[in-house]
Amino acid sequence: MENFISSEHIVIVRDGEAYRLLHGHLRLANVLRGTGMARVEVKGEGQITVLKTRDGWCADRNGQHLPLRIA
Repeated sequence: MENFISSEHIVIVRDGEAYRLLHGHLRLANVLRGTGMARVEVKGEGQITVLKTRDGWCADRNGQHLPLRIA
C-alpha cells in the first residue's frame, strides 16, 4: 500500500537529473521505514514515488528512477 504525504509536510524539488529533499526528512524516513515507499507531490512535476532501496532513497517518476538527494 502506498502512502501519500501532503506537500506541506515534505518539500522535494527537481534538481537537474535528480530530486532534492528540502524539508521533512524525518517524516519521510518514518514512512519509508514502515512501507518502503511513499507518494509525494513535487511542485511543477506532480506526484512521484519515493522508494527506499539498499543504496539509499530514489524517486520514481513514470518508471524512471532518479536519485533523491538530501539538502
